[in-house]
Amino acid sequence: MNQPSDLERIQDAAVTAQAMDDLDALIDAVERAVDSGQLDAVAAVLAALRPADRVDVFESLDLHQQKLMIGELTQEEAAEILEEMEDEDAAEVAGALHPEDLAPILDAMEPDEAADVLGDLPREHAESALEAMDDAAEADARSLMAFSDETAGGRMTVDFVALRTTDTVGESIEKLRGMAPDAEAAYYLYVVDEHDRLAGVISLRHLVVARPDTRLAELMDTDVLEVPASADQEQAARMMARYDLMALPVVDDAGRLVGVITHDDLVDVLEEEATEDMYRLVGLDEEERAVDPVRVSVRRRLPWLALNLGMALVLVSALDSFERAFAAVPVLAVLFPLVTGQGGNVGTQTMTFVVRSMALGELAGGNQRRLLVKEVTIGLVNGLVIGAMAAVIALVVASDTGLAKQIAFAIAAAMTLNLAAGGLLGVIVPLTVRRLGYDPAIASSVFVTTATDTLGVLFFLGLSYLVLEMA
Repeated sequence: MNQPSDLERIQDAAVTAQAMDDLDALIDAVERAVDSGQLDAVAAVLAALRPADRVDVFESLDLHQQKLMIGELTQEEAAEILEEMEDEDAAEVAGALHPEDLAPILDAMEPDEAADVLGDLPREHAESALEAMDDAAEADARSLMAFSDETAGGRMTVDFVALRTTDTVGESIEKLRGMAPDAEAAYYLYVVDEHDRLAGVISLRHLVVARPDTRLAELMDTDVLEVPASADQEQAARMMARYDLMALPVVDDAGRLVGVITHDDLVDVLEEEATEDMYRLVGLDEEERAVDPVRVSVRRRLPWLALNLGMALVLVSALDSFERAFAAVPVLAVLFPLVTGQGGNVGTQTMTFVVRSMALGELAGGNQRRLLVKEVTIGLVNGLVIGAMAAVIALVVASDTGLAKQIAFAIAAAMTLNLAAGGLLGVIVPLTVRRLGYDPAIASSVFVTTATDTLGVLFFLGLSYLVLEMA
């Protein structure tokens, strides 16, 4: 009975893995095959996988194994893998390749993806790879590398279709046949004037059904949305999401069409910005990955924890001022965390909502004022309800002190005030941070939490002191 070949075993594992949506068995088989030198078998299997599965399997290999496998793949297959990988991971693989070996792969990549990889490489390595690239691909990559990664220009591709206002429908169709654009580039057909300024847009359907001798200037829609190349990538993403666009043209300062942002870039931007805001709210670096060494993660997180410790000294100082109150009525030390904890929760909720609204461009001047009133009102209403519940808890906990009613009143009033303050600070702090020119997600959390904790102590212990003095 014939034993299955190495290729057949890996292929069987690939089929089973994709059918069961479980790549673990395939990854194990691929790693063993690479270690035993069966690179051609692995290359054949990788070529047959779906793009997402192909990248998962490739990323499971170590850098040395990845370098070996890249040499077994066609330039197009290697280009697809680098395009699907995270920018940092793709740059690591590209950096391990000789510039002469890397250049053909970059030639086969989409211009914007190639520019992203080159931008993450050391300058000398990137320059050597650029010099070895095809002239047209090199020119496209250099033009894109001139823009910051966080701008519309850094997100665009130069692979788009541009026709002339003076072209006829017949001439335009002939141009399209010669260009042979891919499906993504043909979402919209842009029309430019004699100075390459964006003049309008026309759909492929309108082009096909129109009379061949009709000029595009007569057919095109002149109400076309565009974004400057220098605009922030979030602005471009918001425009595409708001107007449900599959692609968005990018223009330079003179209004010339220089590129296009496609819908897949929109998804990447939204994912990156959401991750960035989420991480920054809790003091994490958006570059941190699960596979990072311990020393790297410690170095990134420690400064934030140190800042939290410094801010906590404000709360310690507030508590120290009420040492006599704690000594006289020890039950206060048991109850005050209820107030500070709820105030911090409300502040964090509001701050998270405000930061997200900023990212979506929903907070104009009038909206800011309405949101401030709304969040303070929500805090007051929630404070009255939660304060009443806390008062019941205080009546039970302090029942044997003879001061239960006074303490219950103090905690109810303090809870109401602190939750209203949490709503207020959750709006004011991120707005202030942005006005100072910083990302509102940075440090907002530590300031809001420290402020609500400190105010909670002052409200509760201060009110407790007053009602107890009056008792």
